[in-house]
Amino acid sequence: MATSVLVQIMKILLVGEASRVHRNLKIGLTSFGAECRHVTQSDSTSWREFDDTFAPAHSGVLGGLARNVSPFIKISRLDDYDVINFTNTITAVHGKYTKYLDIPWFRKKTKLMSYYALGCDEIGLIRKNEMLPYRPCVTCLESKDTLSRDCDLIFNPRYEKSQDLTRRYFDFAACSMIEYGHVEELFGGNFSRIQFPVDISRIPFSPAKSRPSVNIIHTPTRRGFKGTSTVLQAVEILKKRRNDFKFDLIEGLSYEAYISRISEADIVVDQIYSQSPGMNGLEMMAAGKIVLTGATTLGRSYFGFMNESPAFDAPPEALLLADQLDQVIDRKNEFSDLAERGRSYVEINHSLIGVAEKFLNEWSARI
Repeated sequence: MATSVLVQIMKILLVGEASRVHRNLKIGLTSFGAECRHVTQSDSTSWREFDDTFAPAHSGVLGGLARNVSPFIKISRLDDYDVINFTNTITAVHGKYTKYLDIPWFRKKTKLMSYYALGCDEIGLIRKNEMLPYRPCVTCLESKDTLSRDCDLIFNPRYEKSQDLTRRYFDFAACSMIEYGHVEELFGGNFSRIQFPVDISRIPFSPAKSRPSVNIIHTPTRRGFKGTSTVLQAVEILKKRRNDFKFDLIEGLSYEAYISRISEADIVVDQIYSQSPGMNGLEMMAAGKIVLTGATTLGRSYFGFMNESPAFDAPPEALLLADQLDQVIDRKNEFSDLAERGRSYVEINHSLIGVAEKFLNEWSARI
């Protein structure tokens, strides 16, 4: 058991999931002896490692009834907690008519309400962050995928309402990357920058290799958000310059199948509209890949340690992205060193223990 923190917080509820973040955070928190439960809004999430759901993801009339009623029944049966932390939204209700009505119920069940900004939800809405030189919003909305429609029809109209609810009911917030840094304005002194927790034990080290034909992959979970169209244009430009690489587009796999599939990749193009790396970029660095992702001067400034990152920036213009790939391939004799540096960087700066310790310290100071 980790002992570097005096744990005053012994009972924690984690609500929601995004890219395995709460799954990983739970492991770190329990290593300090805390009792931790992880419950998602519904079982529709593709990340299956959680303890329970507030409502099943059924369709039709019965599904709608479950989404609107089931969360309140489950909340009423919850034990009392020291901390309830939300991520990717501030509600357990996906129902049309009862959304956000659960927040006062949760408030009665805990000493402290916390929010972790790490996704484009109704609080951390990227299009509201005016400090960013560019955002994924235009191509994301044009893609018309489910989450894009949610953003247009739900997140954006409810931005002001959710801010008011956050001010009234939440005690603390943390943020994982500068894209969502505008959340700090809501919380002032009750805010902290806390990086993503990455479970390096689940990620086999399969380092990039210097070989005659380099393997490049792009791994979008959402094409519009990740900038896949521009990535494909950049690859076509690169094909006209050189033939010492192979390219593959990987999507729609389970996490386990995905980790297995990327084992032979050398270069991973993650996302192009970001200022800093998200979970996928970090996990690919941990796997020993040469990662092109958000790595701008602005993004690196959010945490002091980010200047040590071996990630390359992926500019959101096809010609510039092709130039970056061109230069990276020319450095393939450095791949072995870059792979080791990437693994070490994630292990040191994104450890489950270190991230959990930061949360426990921040929460303990406010209870």
